[in-house]
Amino acid sequence: KQWYQRRVRASNSSEQRLKMLRFNGYMEKRDRSWRHFFVDLNTETEFSDPNLERIDIEKIHDKFKEFPSGEGSLRELFHAGPRQAFFLIKFWVNLNTPSVDPKGTDVFYGHDNRYESTERLHIKVSTKACSFGKGVVEKTQTVTPVATDGRLIYDVDKSPLCDYLISFIYKLKDLPGAILMNNVLENFTILQHVTDVDTGETLLCVACMFEVSETNESQYSIYRLVGH
Repeated sequence: KQWYQRRVRASNSSEQRLKMLRFNGYMEKRDRSWRHFFVDLNTETEFSDPNLERIDIEKIHDKFKEFPSGEGSLRELFHAGPRQAFFLIKFWVNLNTPSVDPKGTDVFYGHDNRYESTERLHIKVSTKACSFGKGVVEKTQTVTPVATDGRLIYDVDKSPLCDYLISFIYKLKDLPGAILMNNVLENFTILQHVTDVDTGETLLCVACMFEVSETNESQYSIYRLVGH
C-alpha cells in the first residue's frame, strides 16, 4: 500500500483559505512519560499534488447522512460547497495500546487539531462521531488564530475525548481479531466540518473512515471528494 502524507487544503486556483496541518487522537500518561497515537496525521508537507486520488461522494455519503443537530448530511454540505473543501481520510488505527485500567485516572485521552490560514478568521470546528450513518455524539469548538512566525495558526490542543469514544475503543479492543474489529469500524465514521463563524461558509470538511492497522503505527491515505 502507498501511504500519503499530505496537507489537507480547502483551496482553489485563486484562494487558499484554510489548511489542515494536524488531526490526531491519543492516550497519554498524565505525567507525560508516554503517549500512544490511535490516529496521527501531522505534517508540514506542502499539498500540491494534482493527482490526489478522487472518490465519488456517492460511494460514502450514506455513512454521514443524519445528525441530531439538524445540520445537513455530508451530501448536502458537499452540494452547498465549496466542493474543493471536501476530503476523505482513511485511517488505519493503531490499537496496540499500553496495558492500563480504562477507568484509571492516570491516563488522559485526547485529540489535537491544527489549521493554518492566510487571513484572520474566527472558525467553528464541529466534530461528529457517526454509527451506521447517524450522528451519535458531537463536539463543537470555536478557535481564533495565533500569529506564529508570520503564520496564522489555529490550535485545538489536548481536547478530551468523550466517554462514548473511550468506551468504543475498549469495546473494539476486546473483539477477537482484526476481521471483527473491521466489521465494526465499517459502520463507524467521523465527520469534521470547519466553518467561518462570521459567514457560515464551509472552510474545510473532512470525512474519516477507519480500519485496524496491521502494524504498530497508525497510517492514513487522503482522497479528494468529487461528485456530479
